[in-house]
Amino acid sequence: MSFDQLKNLLASADGIFREKEPLAPYTSLKIGGRALFYIKPSRWDSLPAILSFLDLNSLPFKVLGRGTNLLVSDGDLGFGVIHILRMDGKVSVEDCTVEADADVLLGECCRESFQNSLTGLETLEMVPGSIGGAAVMNAGAYGRSIFNFIREVTVLDHEGKERRLFPGDLAIGYRHTDLGDFGVVRKVRMWLKKGVRHDIDIKAKEFVRKRKESQPWNARTAGSVFKNPEGAFAGKILEDLGFKGKARGGASFSGTHANFLINSGTASFEDAYGLTEEARSKARDKGFNLEYEMEVWK
Repeated sequence: MSFDQLKNLLASADGIFREKEPLAPYTSLKIGGRALFYIKPSRWDSLPAILSFLDLNSLPFKVLGRGTNLLVSDGDLGFGVIHILRMDGKVSVEDCTVEADADVLLGECCRESFQNSLTGLETLEMVPGSIGGAAVMNAGAYGRSIFNFIREVTVLDHEGKERRLFPGDLAIGYRHTDLGDFGVVRKVRMWLKKGVRHDIDIKAKEFVRKRKESQPWNARTAGSVFKNPEGAFAGKILEDLGFKGKARGGASFSGTHANFLINSGTASFEDAYGLTEEARSKARDKGFNLEYEMEVWK
């Protein structure tokens, strides 16, 4: 089919449209094949028409944020991508309410809340990714998840129409929601508590220190590979099974934290996925069902 209408729409809104675009540069693992099409809007007001066009033409697509919890298959992919990152989004604070557009980085939202003496997000400052991605996967750390604070989510449905959703409308679990079934996250509204700026900064810095010491944040990684099973830790399970530092081709589990997948620079999807599936199989033999926390696009 012709993408001329879509190309013209994006060009008029200073957006980007490309066919057969490699996705590896847009993921923290630097692995990934060519998307059927790649759309990078520059403004939120252009997205409804884009979604409507894709829906009318039954074009399959996935939503890409910062790509920090994602493993993408090599080769030609059977779907397109809409890249929702660093558009014209912003963060606003009023009293104890923080509203953030989905393209804003989670860390930026955390720091804005700290500057306004709002407490709650200290454990999440070092969680990579965008607000939209964090909401979809219910991102969290140290016992806190973002849906501990979200009171409302606005999505653009597949026809481009806005819809407001509340936590009670959603299936929310550990590192999971069904938000993606409703459309593309447009913005979130969170409720936090007033605190003391000095205490908030100290607490946030302590969590940043802990994460830097215990996790390989300078490496090409997708963060935690597997969710923690109930009553156990995925990293401990993998370490006990001998996967800490174990490699296949250019992919390996980190020697710092066994639940982090690392790309040495030459890893293929086959290397990475083969290694994680081997780990799942060995864990299953020991009675542990490891579920992926990172997304796998095949």
